[in-house]
Amino acid sequence: MTNPDDKLNLDEIKARIRVVCICKGIKMGKICDAIQKGCDTVEKVNKACGSGNGGCGATRCRPVIAELIARGGKPLTGQQAAQHNEDDSEDDDDFFWKP
Repeated sequence: MTNPDDKLNLDEIKARIRVVCICKGIKMGKICDAIQKGCDTVEKVNKACGSGNGGCGATRCRPVIAELIARGGKPLTGQQAAQHNEDDSEDDDDFFWKP
C-alpha cells in the first residue's frame, strides 16, 4: 500500500498498472500493496492477491513476485522490469510481463 503522501513518478505509475499474473490479471500495484502489508513469501502474496493459481501454475509470475518481495514491495521500473521481459518493448499499451 503506497503512502498517500508519497508521490509516484510516471515510471512507478506505469509499473503499478502492469499485469504480473497474466492468468488472473493481477497488477503489480496489488502485489506490492500485499507485500507492504506484510506478505513475505510468494505463497502469502498469492493467497492475498489471488495470483499464482492460474493455468500456468505460477511459472510466469513467481519470479517477479519473488523479486518484488526482495525489494520490499517497491515496483520494478525501467531496467529492473526489463530483466523479467524477453522483449523490453517501449510500447505504452503493453502492460503484460513477457515470461
